[in-house]
Amino acid sequence: MTINSTHFCQVIAQDIMTTPVLTAYDTWSVKMLLDFFAQHRITGVPVINYQGELKGVVTMSDILRFENLPAIEKERLIGVSCYGEYSNYQLSQHDLEQLVLHADINCPVSQIMTPKIITVSQSTSILEVAKLFLEKRIHRVFVEQNQKLVGVISTSNLLTAMIKSCDC
Repeated sequence: MTINSTHFCQVIAQDIMTTPVLTAYDTWSVKMLLDFFAQHRITGVPVINYQGELKGVVTMSDILRFENLPAIEKERLIGVSCYGEYSNYQLSQHDLEQLVLHADINCPVSQIMTPKIITVSQSTSILEVAKLFLEKRIHRVFVEQNQKLVGVISTSNLLTAMIKSCDC
């Protein structure tokens, strides 16, 4: 990507986005998600279900928030997501406590993700993307074309574009 500094403000999302977009499934465990992040050296992804529908976004911040929850909150998340929601089975307190010991394996991504995903079009200016980052206090936006996910822009993409535009 070569960006002339006089044209930096005319750069659009399509020019700096990363493709293809990696995704996580809503049924993955938190542990699977952590392994996925480590393998791909990323810190956030959109979440889809097995039908390919966009369900939300999950980041390292969500994982850290989950890991720091009190045991009683983890019990609630695990009890609802793993068993209560699907089979209407009530777990005993002892069973819940045992599941919490391995919460990262027993809790699905759907319980820790943010259901709201922020998207932009391919023609959105990077100035608007930067404003979104600041206003929403986020580190990535997803790029859509015809209601399909086609790219992701992270703060790293934005900074790389800025550095290349100023590179003499």
